[in-house]
Parts: sequence; structure tokens; C-alpha cells
Amino acid sequence: MATTMAANRPVHFALRALQLIFAIIVIGTDGYAIHVFRGHEVYEQFVYGNFYDYYGVPDAWGFLMFCAGWTFLGVIFLLIAGNRFADHRLIGYIRVAVEAVALLSWTAGFIASAINIGTNACPAQENHCRAITAATVFGALEMLLFVITTTLTFKLVFNGTRGRKTSKTSSDIPI
Repeated sequence: MATTMAANRPVHFALRALQLIFAIIVIGTDGYAIHVFRGHEVYEQFVYGNFYDYYGVPDAWGFLMFCAGWTFLGVIFLLIAGNRFADHRLIGYIRVAVEAVALLSWTAGFIASAINIGTNACPAQENHCRAITAATVFGALEMLLFVITTTLTFKLVFNGTRGRKTSKTSSDIPI
């Protein structure tokens, strides 16, 4: 299965294309949710004094946007590094690191934004909550795509399917 990523280029490109398409969908839906979100002020009463507190866009929504932007940079690097520098060991390790960071980012991003759905920041009847729900679902799908590609890249780099460097001396010389 590790060689499928190197040997079957159409599947590899299809997975990368889906990652880019899902990132575009997340940028669109998350950006719309951030745009239509209406922050509000709450009057807080404490023992030491009262004040107005402003509740703005939840941080998890911005982090989901960061994950989508990171995906663009990461996928472009992975496509270039996978095609041009496939035999370099250091580039292979960097590819695994980029895949792992993207996988962990998407996992944290979609979980953090899923926690906000149905809370005071995102009541179910609000229009922007449907958009952030869609962004969260596509974030989860993006995470699943990165699970697949990270596993394939990890197997490709660490199982030694790349060509071993051997000596180029011939055995024609009598000893």
C-alpha cells in the first residue's frame, strides 16, 4: 500500500486535489460565518465592580481558517517535494512533518469549532451556525484525507520503498 502513493499518481493527485477543494470550501463557509456573526455586549456584575464585556467571533473559527490557509501552503509543498525531490531523505522527513502538522491542525480545528456548535456563541437558529457547521464537517473530512495521506507518506518514507544508494562499482575486476 505504501507504493500506491508513488506508483499510482492519479490517486495521489486526486487526494491532493480533494484536500485543496475542501480547504476552499472551509475558507468560504468559515469566512461567511465570521462575516455574519454579530458580536454582542454583556453586562457583567461582580463583587469588585460591573462592566460591559464584548463577545466576538470564537477563536476556534479563526483557527479553522488558519488550518485551511496552512493546507494550501502544505499541499503545494508536498506536491513539489513529492515530484522533484522524492529520493532525498531529508525532504522525505520534512514531508512527513508537514503532513503530521496538517493532520494535527485539522484535528484540533474541527474539534474546537464543533464544540462551539449549539452554545451561546452559535445558537442553532442562527444563519451563521449552519455555515460553521458545514465548515466543521468539511474540516472533519479534511482531517480524514490527511489521515490517509499522512499514513501513505509515513510508510513511503520510513519503510524504505525509495531506492537504496548502492555502490556503482562493477564486479568485472578480478581480485
